Amino acid sequence: MKVAAFDFDGTLHHPPHGFDPKDVAAIDAWRKAGHLAISATGRSRTALAHGMAGSPLKFDYQVLSNGGSATDGANTELIFGHEVAGDIIRQALDQFGQRNGLAIFGTTLGHVDGVFSNTTGASHDFTAHFTPMTLADIPDHRFAVIPIWVPGRSRLRAEVVEWAQALGSVEVAQNQDYIDLMAPGRSKGVGIAQLLDELRIPRQSIQLYTFGDSWNDLPMHAIADVSHSFHHSPDEVRGATDHVIGSVSEVLREYL
Repeated sequence: MKVAAFDFDGTLHHPPHGFDPKDVAAIDAWRKAGHLAISATGRSRTALAHGMAGSPLKFDYQVLSNGGSATDGANTELIFGHEVAGDIIRQALDQFGQRNGLAIFGTTLGHVDGVFSNTTGASHDFTAHFTPMTLADIPDHRFAVIPIWVPGRSRLRAEVVEWAQALGSVEVAQNQDYIDLMAPGRSKGVGIAQLLDELRIPRQSIQLYTFGDSWNDLPMHAIADVSHSFHHSPDEVRGATDHVIGSVSEVLREYL
């Protein structure tokens, strides 16, 4: 068996154009050949369902929230989930809630994601469907990721990363303009490994191919047999993968 793990945003989904039909067809052919297709995304189950709405794209399993959770392909059964403490949201709001130029969200293991603060003066399709939340809502939800959106302000983004890393009680991942705070030890690589364990698929029995364009994809690229970044990926990501490609469809059929 072969397994392919695909990042979502910037790998398969490209706003405002959406999905490349050639990529969708290549993944469909991959699955019809008897191989597994796994999404490996920083999105929550609700955010991924929102992003895939109306698309023929299908996966066998979903590794979500940068490895913080996983579901079946239909996104209905939670296979595993790891929570980040709600108090981290309180600390983020105390530190940055009134700062201009960023937004603080909370994505959950359930079916509701929240926006706690947004001083950017803008919105993003990724979070357009999120529900406004306050501190009083925190005990009612199990959070998998606290995404902090810092569009176009590299110094502020670096400040947020430095603050989050100093907490010592969260895992920090970066994906372009987003900084994601997760439960300690979580990553896409760890999430894929746990999913394979849950499915009782020995890692040595498969060939693993990974496709991802950003920094939060590095942990899954590190455990792959063959890894792929993209021409638009940051230098560090391109340098850490076996191949740099233009699209998934360019190569996936070659591995059938």
